[in-house]
Amino acid sequence: MWVLVGCGVATLGWYGYEHFRAGRLVISFVRHGAAVPDLALTFFPDQLAFAAPSPPPALGSLQLAGPSVTVGRELVPGHAVVRYEGKQIGTGFVHVRLGQPLPPIELHEPKVLEGRVGEPIGVWCFGWRCPGFRPIAGAEVVAMGGGEHGIALATTRTDEQGRFRFADLDVAIAPLGLRVRAAGFAIAHLAVPEGTAQPQPQIVALAATTSLRGKVVVPEGLDVKSLRVLARGLPGVEATPDADGQFTLDHVPPGVEPRLFVHGLGPLLGHAQARAMRGKAVQIDVVAAAVVRGRVVDGTTQSPLGGSLVFCGEGDAVRADDRGRFELTRLLPGAVEITAQWQIESKRRRPVVRTGHHRVQLGPGQVVEDFVVAID
Repeated sequence: MWVLVGCGVATLGWYGYEHFRAGRLVISFVRHGAAVPDLALTFFPDQLAFAAPSPPPALGSLQLAGPSVTVGRELVPGHAVVRYEGKQIGTGFVHVRLGQPLPPIELHEPKVLEGRVGEPIGVWCFGWRCPGFRPIAGAEVVAMGGGEHGIALATTRTDEQGRFRFADLDVAIAPLGLRVRAAGFAIAHLAVPEGTAQPQPQIVALAATTSLRGKVVVPEGLDVKSLRVLARGLPGVEATPDADGQFTLDHVPPGVEPRLFVHGLGPLLGHAQARAMRGKAVQIDVVAAAVVRGRVVDGTTQSPLGGSLVFCGEGDAVRADDRGRFELTRLLPGAVEITAQWQIESKRRRPVVRTGHHRVQLGPGQVVEDFVVAID
């Protein structure tokens, strides 16, 4: 009997330890030939979201005095990106996952990343030629860790000759990119080549463009200046409305009329699809919306299908948790169809996608609970 009790206590202890470890992450650093300096760590969400600002706002930060630190869900809610910076080391970043072992992060000496920003000068000579490069002064240049959808590592501006210089980056990390914005020009993203100890000077060419305008109309009591208007598919292109809701969207490439999203709305506020237009101001009306909470299940066995993607129309998709539960917010009133997709691997190791649909009538401000989407 005592053996069974001991085994039970040991099992409970093991499960408790595993649960504790699953909610913790140890981040450690090493530096060859020198001690690890004091580091500033900043944590960012690690997810691609077309309806969220880019770079994403930080989850939190801490000062590290020593080679390692243990963090929890307050800074790493599942997945995260950690930016690290300190004296005599290059600013870098690393992707982390809660509860997963992370090898020690090697710190490197800072390197210089420099270049020029300008507008190509085109002339006609049996076809368009580019004999020159007009420098652009005052352009904002952001070193992006993770590419155009990544986080900001450092920011600077070009001088009168269009030149820029970063002197404190870890150029060994990848992917590393540049985001460039200047008044009257379309946004530009440039990937920095990998595999070089010292990158060559980067040349960034910008194309002239015009601004797009619009207005956000919100319900009474909502501060419109707390919102942001984002352009889908153009990370880094966004605007903050004025007190009367008017906004100006800069840096949109010529000929492009992107879909627009309003970021900062609560779960019970939404707006219809909106698209920026050349030569005409667009109006975005924010209205009372609905929320649907429910589960994704197998249509035959009624067992939950965790990890399914759930979405409504062309809205953002959410992923159901391990028990198949999901929540869709900011749904417009009316008859809508909720769709769930579950992907499995066939015997030939090919992905097979199964789908399920369920229609529902939504009212302004309504919260629907226990909604079930069955996948055939």
